[in-house]
Amino acid sequence: MNKKLLALVLAAGISMGSLPAAAEDIMPPELLQQLNQQSGQVNQEVSLHLASDYLDNINWNLPWAVQKLTNSNLLLCRVGAWDPSVIEITAQGAEVWSYHGIQANSAVRLSNGNTLVADSGAPGAPFVPRVLELNSEGKKVWEYVLPSVASAPRYAERLKNGNTLVVLPFEVREVTPDKKIVWQYGLGKPGKSGTAGYLAHPVRAHRLDNGNTLLVDKGYAQNGRVLEISPAKKIVWQFTATSSSAQENQPPALVQPLDALRLQDGSTLITDKKQDMLFVVDAAGQIVEVKTWVDLYKSAPVTDLWFAEPKEDGNVLISATMVTGRSRIAEIVGESMKVVWSK
Repeated sequence: MNKKLLALVLAAGISMGSLPAAAEDIMPPELLQQLNQQSGQVNQEVSLHLASDYLDNINWNLPWAVQKLTNSNLLLCRVGAWDPSVIEITAQGAEVWSYHGIQANSAVRLSNGNTLVADSGAPGAPFVPRVLELNSEGKKVWEYVLPSVASAPRYAERLKNGNTLVVLPFEVREVTPDKKIVWQYGLGKPGKSGTAGYLAHPVRAHRLDNGNTLLVDKGYAQNGRVLEISPAKKIVWQFTATSSSAQENQPPALVQPLDALRLQDGSTLITDKKQDMLFVVDAAGQIVEVKTWVDLYKSAPVTDLWFAEPKEDGNVLISATMVTGRSRIAEIVGESMKVVWSK
């Protein structure tokens, strides 16, 4: 609203809500129309709602990954030069479980109460990357060791059959409890785009109910993609950075996916790191809707988004570092996000 218009509004004693009948009688029609349009725009704006919001008091490490547990506690991977750890905290920040001295890329609470951790192998010698299962007392009950930091695991989850799905820098593999590889996808080393099994920067993999694996390859320089891989290692579904266009009336293009979730109706939710967006993609690989949570940063700017997990109800759980250096973990209600494109 320009200064002249604002002055007229103040002089008439009009709020930005609905205009009183008296104002309609004394105001010029053009001004009245403009005010009503702006009033409507304000009323149509939906502020973001948060299902939960936690601000960490420390500022010396990063909230690399997080899981919201069924008891509403947070299982947080704190990484950094000082006191890296996996820690379970309440909504108020009280520590209830922890394992220190570990630079974890992911941590998942299992149904048996244990915690499955993808350990990068840092912070010091002997630099042993591994997937580690810890019990409630912080004792190691299972371990899968990788040969070098070049194979540092980025994510791990326990499958229904008792095996463990592990995401490595250029490969995803399924490992049995006795550490045998029974399924694998990827070259296991850098390769050329277009080569069968090529993965640029895989960060997540989830086993679907149909036996296929939903794989998130974050990529580099806008070549991210989400793939569904069959047990026979065939790509049966994919959504890539070139699946959409930034042209007029077209949905935003995927840039750098962080995570993906397959819903019961066959659609897939995908979060995008670079754009702070949630893509809803149908079974045919077509975008149905795109939402953003970027308004969350207006009152509390962030320097980087580390993690964004889509939830079954359409919410998104994020972890980020604020400009103050503090960590923020928030679950954003999907229905309150701004729709930037809809089919």
